[in-house]
Amino acid sequence: MTECFLAGEEIHQLNRDLRILIATNGTLTRILGVVTGEEIVVQIVEQQLHAREVAQWEDLSGSRILQRRVLLNGRTSGRQFVGAESLIAIDLLPPTISADLTSTCAPIGEIMAASRLETFKEPADIWVAESPDWLAAATDQAAQPRTVSRRYRIIIDGQPVIVITEHFLDFAAAAS
Repeated sequence: MTECFLAGEEIHQLNRDLRILIATNGTLTRILGVVTGEEIVVQIVEQQLHAREVAQWEDLSGSRILQRRVLLNGRTSGRQFVGAESLIAIDLLPPTISADLTSTCAPIGEIMAASRLETFKEPADIWVAESPDWLAAATDQAAQPRTVSRRYRIIIDGQPVIVITEHFLDFAAAAS
């Protein structure tokens, strides 16, 4: 999959709602609910706990990585707005957060906000590319050729603990 990173002027050409969503550094689920005008529910597509040895997760410390793939859907419309994959160094989080992440379908941002754990979100990389295969399978649709996506890390105590990649499905056609 070829990624085409977007410069500031290209981001300004996206529609207003998509610009708001990719610029937010709060909880995406809350902002998505405001933008779409409906309650957003999390549908867990896949959730697995992996040993740390997987090479693609070099950015994360810790002994175990929780890989969580979700869809953010409108409760009333059923529309699939965002697909997200999170890689979480589960052993670096407080036990209550780890338990909530593995036993509920609550959004990560809401779990983190409720815990009052101090975090720092790095600025996101933003790009346009074909949506990933896992997302096409989860939505029962062909991969979208021009999906706007972003990826950022969440830092806790100076260490990257979470890497989140979000794909904006309902807004893919807005990319120019």
